[in-house]
Amino acid sequence: MTQTLILFDIFSYGCMNCLRSLGYIQKINNKYVKYGLKTILIHPPEWDFEKDSNNILRAVKKHDIKIPIIIDKDKKIIKKLKINFWPTQVLINNNKIIYKHVGGGNYKKLENKIRKILKVKSNVLFDNEPRYTKFPTIYAGKKKKGRISELKEKLKFGTIYKQGNWKQNNEFLQGNGSLTIKTKGKIISFVAASLNKKPINLKIRLNNNIKNLKIIEPRLYKIIELKGDEEKTLNLETKLKIKIYSFAFE
Repeated sequence: MTQTLILFDIFSYGCMNCLRSLGYIQKINNKYVKYGLKTILIHPPEWDFEKDSNNILRAVKKHDIKIPIIIDKDKKIIKKLKINFWPTQVLINNNKIIYKHVGGGNYKKLENKIRKILKVKSNVLFDNEPRYTKFPTIYAGKKKKGRISELKEKLKFGTIYKQGNWKQNNEFLQGNGSLTIKTKGKIISFVAASLNKKPINLKIRLNNNIKNLKIIEPRLYKIIELKGDEEKTLNLETKLKIKIYSFAFE
């Protein structure tokens, strides 16, 4: 009889690290589901808009997520699991937690644990631990101690510099005008939403490159993907009011 082993992946659709980690979790699920692995995503809300199940289901469709998902609106499940950070992976066998890892990475160790429990002898997915660039997220709201300053000549990574009419709320920075940050990594993304639920055409300047990005529903938007990961200066301009929650880099 095939043994059932449960893998919980604590995941939030507005989290770049969670989306990146999900790619590895999906590979593990696809390989080991036939041996008895059952993978379930648990989605607690990082932001208030993630308490809306319609937003989550829209994101599931957008990212073509096939793994079953439990919406943990009130964080009851993760509290029982004693988790307050995600992504996190939890393996449960016979109703007991046998493995827990907080954050991205450790996919080779997770796979080896699964293989041992399910007694799998086929080739492994990860001969070596996958490597990826990880830079700290820049938060805009008060709750996560977002650093906001008036625009200066010398910029520091980790601070958001503003010009115009901006107000820092608990979760986000809202208003219109321009915002400037120093960036890191090859992929630059941010969590944002239109304040009035109307499409916003955001003008983006990255050094000498200019592009436009349409913002509507609250989610993680990819701003730009670069060839190199050297530090650059990013400027966002909008005439309509916008909410900005965080900037993420990969």
